[in-house]
Amino acid sequence: MKGYLLGLWRRMRGTPGSRVRTGLAVGVGLFIGCQPLYGLHLVLVLSICIPCKLDAVVAYLCANISNPLVAPFLIVAEIEAGSLLMTGQLAAFSLEQARATGALGFAEQLVVGALSLGAALALIGFSIAWLLPRSRASETPESDTESVLLESALLRTRNRYAKAPRGDRYYVAGKLAVDPIFPLVASLSGDFGAVLDLGCGRGQLGLLLLELGRARSLVGVDADARKVEVARAAGPEADFRVGDAAYAELPGADTILLVDVLHYLPREEQDALLRATAARLPHGGRLLVRELDAELGARSGVTRSFEWISRKTGLNRGRATHYRAARELTRVLERAGLSCSVHGASERTPFGNVLIVAGGSPTAKLERSASAPSTLINAVKA
Repeated sequence: MKGYLLGLWRRMRGTPGSRVRTGLAVGVGLFIGCQPLYGLHLVLVLSICIPCKLDAVVAYLCANISNPLVAPFLIVAEIEAGSLLMTGQLAAFSLEQARATGALGFAEQLVVGALSLGAALALIGFSIAWLLPRSRASETPESDTESVLLESALLRTRNRYAKAPRGDRYYVAGKLAVDPIFPLVASLSGDFGAVLDLGCGRGQLGLLLLELGRARSLVGVDADARKVEVARAAGPEADFRVGDAAYAELPGADTILLVDVLHYLPREEQDALLRATAARLPHGGRLLVRELDAELGARSGVTRSFEWISRKTGLNRGRATHYRAARELTRVLERAGLSCSVHGASERTPFGNVLIVAGGSPTAKLERSASAPSTLINAVKA
């Protein structure tokens, strides 16, 4: 459920990127909002923005320039502009002028004025949006190249599931289209080497890393045998395993993924799993943990609601959920000898997820105990 709705939201938000695309969305919205086609503005915004992959949400907000408070003044301004363009003088709102112009004449002036004023406001809106500074450096040629490579890898990953059952195919397509975890993980520096994905689900994240050429090998473990079969069909070169035991011997890995897994485990099992995976990391290895930050207020509540729906509808078959604050999880990892950084993992979504990137330092590796327990994998993820 969450994947499908997020896919729809992603389509609405268009392709994230440059100030030009943002300016175009603003311009389209202002132009449509100026047209006296009340009741059709949303339809027009969607019909233009979705095929062009522009931000329909921004465009529709701008289209609401014709809200009930502004619309009367906007209509008068459009009639005045139309009259000036058609007759060379402003419209005179008098009984005599109304009789002379007639309803058709005012309608013509309104249409001409709406088109001209809409174009002028669209140009102004585009210019303002283009001039505003961006928080992300999305204008550089390097980032453009990376974006193209990522989009190509996402498409190849999606095509791996072309013969999967329809529900799985749509689910994976929705996740690849909208889940921020994919571009966020791809943006991390360096190669991932041998990847171990615990709670791999249908395997789409690990397979994306293979498509990007950032992973040397992939082992995925999940308790849901049906999902593992889907993953095996999509990635025959990877090693996907069914694992539903409390403890299991797992292969060594340079990168361990725990994406949407921990909250299906009780607190003490979460801690045991984090300590065990931390102990298995080689020097320079990384542990990536994506979880809900229980302290993020309303966004946390939205995420909890969607997780509950996913479990009730059968999309996820995990156990009861146990959410924790991100600082609690990082504290466990730091005590295990890893240094942690926390990144927001909910871009362009209403959710409250974070990505914890944990790695070992030489000092931490010396201090870490070599007698850590086997890896706990009794978890399921989407």
